[in-house]
Amino acid sequence: MAVKNGVLSDNMQQESPPPSPKPVLGSRATLLSIGVVLGLAELSYMLMNFSAMPVYLKFRMGYGETLITFIGTAFLFCEGVMKGPFGILGDRIGRKLLIIAGPLVSVITSLLTLLVPAEHWYLFVLLRILDGLGAAALWPSALVMMADLVPPERRSQAMSLFNVTYLMAVALGPLLGGAANDLTRYLSPNAVPERSSFYLISVLFLLTAAMAAWRIPNIRPLHESHPHEHEAGFSMSALVHSLKQIPHTLLMAFITFFGIGMCMLIIKLFAMQEFGISESVYGTLLLVPALVIAGVSVPLGTIGDRVGKARAVKIGLGLCAFSMWTLIFIRSELALVLGGSLIGVGFVIAFPAWMAYISSSCPPAQRGAIMGSVGTVQGIGAMLGAPLGGYLYEHAHIRVSVLPWISSHYAPFLGTALLLLVSWFLALLTLKEPQDFAEENG
Repeated sequence: MAVKNGVLSDNMQQESPPPSPKPVLGSRATLLSIGVVLGLAELSYMLMNFSAMPVYLKFRMGYGETLITFIGTAFLFCEGVMKGPFGILGDRIGRKLLIIAGPLVSVITSLLTLLVPAEHWYLFVLLRILDGLGAAALWPSALVMMADLVPPERRSQAMSLFNVTYLMAVALGPLLGGAANDLTRYLSPNAVPERSSFYLISVLFLLTAAMAAWRIPNIRPLHESHPHEHEAGFSMSALVHSLKQIPHTLLMAFITFFGIGMCMLIIKLFAMQEFGISESVYGTLLLVPALVIAGVSVPLGTIGDRVGKARAVKIGLGLCAFSMWTLIFIRSELALVLGGSLIGVGFVIAFPAWMAYISSSCPPAQRGAIMGSVGTVQGIGAMLGAPLGGYLYEHAHIRVSVLPWISSHYAPFLGTALLLLVSWFLALLTLKEPQDFAEENG
């Protein structure tokens, strides 16, 4: 695909490509700073949405899984739907302001959460909507800034920094949140232990915003440094036309994250209820494999640069699908750890290649808009999957004679495994190596 008149074209030849901005001085240090900000943000959002909120709503507010996942869906909905518009806004005004503003919103919402009475559940929905706005402002701008700083042949490697930060959050988030709550239970039996995590979350979001303000440079938007790019570059019609050129990519994004959404908000409750473990034990089970995978995620993330972005996506998705089915057929804490570890390996192979694939398939002037729009499709998938997963977890009736441990709690995980398998087959049939846009001034 090529760009002509600011839009994608099926023609493999590229006519007079507009120059992209050269990497800024100190781009390696900037990438590292973005990685630190992403790490703090991931840790904060992981703690809030997937560790603290489900436990607080279940054991403090007394809500059922259907309502818990509905509240969590408010975050996923707003984050997903608004990634596209915020990606466009970042293309127009620059990215630093959005990266700072996003976490600042959640500094306040994490504390206001503790003031909501149980009978006013809709206020939890409102607060999660605000969190979703903050996340939607942060992620497209940070990821696109990373893509802007490196050439296409090193983009998978750069995107693997996101994997490191995500896995560190997976490793440390449940452990820190669970330890804070369990420590409060031990030290102050009369206190409300589930509140402790939210004080920690507020501090982490504040550190995220402070780090972004201190270390991330205020890189000028593309249209300011290249006025001709502004004239022939972004337009809404160009964006719509561009997205029409990658329908299989959008469909894959939707299916994959619909499946992930079905289990993402209830995985901690599942582990605690099915295996009878505490919050701290749950965090400990995740710690070692997540840290190991984080350590190898950079070399694994470069697979897309070495064997091809599309092929790496296929390898990673296949491993995720296979591992998800393994978790269902083998019931034990060890299988949970090993299967989860293999899913993590598949993720760190597929995700950076996926982001690099998308960024290499679109013109630089529209990169934020297109990557944000793909993120929107992913968010819509997760948004629809999460409440369905919560409903199935609470109400489905499943019995498999040869697998007697399979119960309603396994229903959303069966859905996830099936959809990951469908997404893998779709990748095998449709993904081809992208034609990189010329990125050097001519």
